[in-house]
Amino acid sequence: MTMTAEDLLAALVSEVPEVQPLVREHLEDNEGVLLHLLSADLRRYAIQAFDTGRTDVLQRLLVVLDRALVDGDEYVNNAMAVSFVEDTGWWGPAMQPFIESWPLGLQAEARRQRES
Repeated sequence: MTMTAEDLLAALVSEVPEVQPLVREHLEDNEGVLLHLLSADLRRYAIQAFDTGRTDVLQRLLVVLDRALVDGDEYVNNAMAVSFVEDTGWWGPAMQPFIESWPLGLQAEARRQRES
């Protein structure tokens, strides 16, 4: 089944309740969610979770984002590829442990983006 923006939001709120305030803030600010902005904020949230050792939250978040990248409709997939992975500037050695913590779909997209 293809994941829509609404499905992604429902999965985030259900599976990663820690990001509910971030999702709610986007809903309030935009009267609807602009996934590119939300996924860029989720990237920052994921880096923070990694840096502070909140591995449980990080893994649940990454699983949802990976599913969105792999199973998302064109809008969801594009938002994940562009705003979470593309042009992140995290190809340096210090970011490798973070990228290695990603599920396989996100890692594959990171490799694809790096090679293009």
